[in-house]
Amino acid sequence: MDHRDVDAAWAECLRVLGPLTDEDRTVRAGSLTWTCVETAAHIGHDLLAYAGRPAARPADAYLPMDLSVHPTATPAEVLRVVTARAGLLGHALAAADPGVRAWYWGPCDPGGFAAMGAAEILLHTHDIT
Repeated sequence: MDHRDVDAAWAECLRVLGPLTDEDRTVRAGSLTWTCVETAAHIGHDLLAYAGRPAARPADAYLPMDLSVHPTATPAEVLRVVTARAGLLGHALAAADPGVRAWYWGPCDPGGFAAMGAAEILLHTHDIT
């Protein structure tokens, strides 16, 4: 997997969720305890965290940062934030040497971060819908 898979997953997410930004996103996302908007923000959190790892190449731990979406962001604004973060992950993966390894409960290559990013997008899009 690579950046194109992340881009395709995000395009599908936008196709599905884009028309629904006026819906009540304060309801629970599927069986999760998060609301739909919190779940979308979580997608963005993980995508940006995944983008940072191949760039910083931590060998044995997560990067010591917390990434959040402003709590007053509307569903449309959250989708724009996550669009930016999906783009950053795509660019980071496209630029990463295939031999790069960064820690995610062990060494992970760019393809692994692409797989995790695409899975995060698609699974949580399903939760939201």
